[in-house]
Amino acid sequence: MATVITSDCINCGACEPECPNTAIYGGGVSWELNGQVSPAIAQDIYYIVPAKCTECVGFHDHEACAGVCPVDCCVPDPNIPETEDVLLQRARVLHPELTIPDDAPSRFKKEGGAVAPAPAPGANGAAAPAAAPAAAAAAPAPAAPKAAAPAPAAAPAPHAMVAAPPAMMNLPKDIGAMPGKIGEKHFTGEMEEDFETVLETVDLSTVKSAPLGIKVMLRLLEPILGAMPDSSKRNLEYAVGDAVAFSRERSTALNALVNAIIYPAVLLIFAVAVLGDNMFSQATGGWILLGVLIGVAEAAARMREGILHGKPANEITYRAAVYGAPLAPFGALLAGGAKLRSAERKVAFEGFMSDLYDEKTERDRRYGTIYTVSEHANAYLVRLEMPRKLPASSLKRLWNLPDEMPDYDYNIALLDGVLTISAGVRGEALRRLCHVSPSFPADFTTRIEFARPVTTFKHRLKDKLLDVIVMKGDTGEVRAAA
Repeated sequence: MATVITSDCINCGACEPECPNTAIYGGGVSWELNGQVSPAIAQDIYYIVPAKCTECVGFHDHEACAGVCPVDCCVPDPNIPETEDVLLQRARVLHPELTIPDDAPSRFKKEGGAVAPAPAPGANGAAAPAAAPAAAAAAPAPAAPKAAAPAPAAAPAPHAMVAAPPAMMNLPKDIGAMPGKIGEKHFTGEMEEDFETVLETVDLSTVKSAPLGIKVMLRLLEPILGAMPDSSKRNLEYAVGDAVAFSRERSTALNALVNAIIYPAVLLIFAVAVLGDNMFSQATGGWILLGVLIGVAEAAARMREGILHGKPANEITYRAAVYGAPLAPFGALLAGGAKLRSAERKVAFEGFMSDLYDEKTERDRRYGTIYTVSEHANAYLVRLEMPRKLPASSLKRLWNLPDEMPDYDYNIALLDGVLTISAGVRGEALRRLCHVSPSFPADFTTRIEFARPVTTFKHRLKDKLLDVIVMKGDTGEVRAAA
């Protein structure tokens, strides 16, 4: 009977590279046999193609997929019973380049025990191997020469070929012919004109910032506006478009200094007006000290990523002061209701490095998180960096794969103000490499939401850089494709 993967599969991918027949495929991946491609048998979990499964007969004395499965979901399929002879013949058909003998490894020999074991493959009948173990144990010393006579036939050369590592014995069909360059592609809603023509229509001047009078007012109000929540400060900073006029980092720092004066002053007024203390008494001095301590503690809590964890200024969340929430509507009014939606280049801390680990930037490219978005008067320019290097792994060295990453296949869609870029590796070898390499997903999807209405786009893939021009509103001067 064939082997089947049950619904307990956790999609770990451990079984796929172990199969000597490439009979195991990821969910939703089409399978191939004799040049004919067929639709996937399962969509959400790994699956085994019965026509390619030999239960590892001819290669192992056990089912290799079951041996590595962490949840024991690779089990014999009771609906497809098959004999050892049928499976052995299938293995020979699937691997005509190999010589698979009748006594090749098989789980039937290991489990049933009625068939001759591999060490006694002579031309004698089946009865002799059954008695061989006992005879070998009980025979006296003079019988040793007789037992040694058939030794030359015990390990025939074809059998040695079958014992090769599964990764070399079952090479992907595209080894030595890695995928080439991706040709020109066109997507629904994309402009018909070429990229350079569309780029000439883009007003590359920066977005107009706030008038000078507004900038001066915001700069004067920074110590108070810095009390707002971080999201409000981000939106205002984005709407102004000039860090000299308003900066969330600077405004928060100024507000923390102002609070170190406001809080002691409020407590001093409370002590004098409510408690009746003398303004210059020792008691009021204690209230002032308490106000200063409250201001310092609040500042540390608001900017704790930088103070406690040493993060750079652009990675800190600048939280609101105790009275900051009521100021948020005023900040939204100043920002004109604009919301920050543009994405920025994201590169995490490099962390641990060694010869087996690629730089963090390259690893992040495989997740689609290395990109920039720049806003211009009538368009957004998006640049996403595609992966450039194959990850280091033992399988890469075993298959002698190149260092350069072949172009990813990709799709682009613009819908409801969101640009969606989906990309993935091509070819059997790279997909199998994904399952055994760290930080190497087979596919990624990146979604970028824009602050302004957008209508159409144009893209170009060149030197592992995907450039996308996204036209704003109705300002696109080039006709969109039907």
